[in-house]
Amino acid sequence: MQGKTSKFYRRRGILLACLVICAAALLAPPAQTDNGSGRSAVYVQTNTAPVNYVQIFNRNHDGTLTTAGRVATGGVGKPAGNPPLGIPFLDSAGSVTLSKNGQLLFVVNAGDNTVSSLRVGPHGLQLADVESSFGSRPVSSTTNGNVLYVLNSELGVANISGYWVGSHGQLTPISGSIQPTSQPAGGMPAQIQFDSSGSVLTVTERNAGGSGLLDTFLVHDGVVGPAVAHPSSGAGPFGIAFTHRNQMIVSNEHFPTVLDSDVSSYDVTRSGNVTPIDTEPANAGGACWNVIVNNDKFVLVTSPFTLNINSFRIERNGQLSPVNGDSVVATAQGLTLDEALSNDSKYLYVLVDEPTGFAFSQVNAYKVNKDGTITLLGTTAPFEGSSSGAAAW
Repeated sequence: MQGKTSKFYRRRGILLACLVICAAALLAPPAQTDNGSGRSAVYVQTNTAPVNYVQIFNRNHDGTLTTAGRVATGGVGKPAGNPPLGIPFLDSAGSVTLSKNGQLLFVVNAGDNTVSSLRVGPHGLQLADVESSFGSRPVSSTTNGNVLYVLNSELGVANISGYWVGSHGQLTPISGSIQPTSQPAGGMPAQIQFDSSGSVLTVTERNAGGSGLLDTFLVHDGVVGPAVAHPSSGAGPFGIAFTHRNQMIVSNEHFPTVLDSDVSSYDVTRSGNVTPIDTEPANAGGACWNVIVNNDKFVLVTSPFTLNINSFRIERNGQLSPVNGDSVVATAQGLTLDEALSNDSKYLYVLVDEPTGFAFSQVNAYKVNKDGTITLLGTTAPFEGSSSGAAAW
């Protein structure tokens, strides 16, 4: 009898322990799916000298932003004399880039020709590595898996260079990865971007070949081949984004006749072939930066010369159509520059510069609506007017 009693209590104890564990699991907060910092965030580089910083904004549950300090990149920005207009911010796209899992942040430092890697952790950002960009005036970077490529844009010597990315953010130059752009002397490249497969790198060359060129580089085991130039459908190709179907959307600033700017779509094969699909007018001044929402339905474009944000529907065949009569879905309080989507594409963050003298920058937060329009949620306090790039999680 005593043996049966003790066995009963042991079973009851096990049952109670299981109930406690199950109750704890039900009551526990849901697991975090953000970038490991305990909160989502938006990152902008100050592009300042003698010290460059990453300005951090925590993303609140409603999509608004709260300023959360800054971390030195270990490099130097270039807050003056950036071509073509001698402006304080980097006239490029992708100068701040997050890894696909949101755990590493990459920043190019145009003032001392370096690239920085920072870890995103529970206590914010931590500098992991700083390496030479192996060129002059780096302005853009792109990452795919454990590979990072940087675009150096200096007139006469424009090139790209690659790195292996370690698990802790360390950067190791890839042997044989340095290649000139197709027109290093005068192309004035604006962005470098991996395609959706990771097998092709693309670079926009704004001033090359008359109206601009699109360079492709084939990637094999992290190493790129030479640049192959393709004609641009629109003048002054600037920003690049890819759908999951490997359709490339390019915004064309059309400088100096910026009111003629437009947006083009292309089909890009894994062998690097580029086939034009469509070109649509932006109906705004100087379409430059662009991002595509996760479901590939819309591309959002910033046009700084008319302070606009534009939105186009992307059809499955790559055709583009404005979501409303003229594609303009918002007008900001200043020059609309680089932009980034939250990792769930619910929110759009746009770097906005003070329009009369680049005295300060701000970040506008927008909700992305299901029809491709956007709704302003709020604006951050002012910070450095030389600030450039944007990445979000």
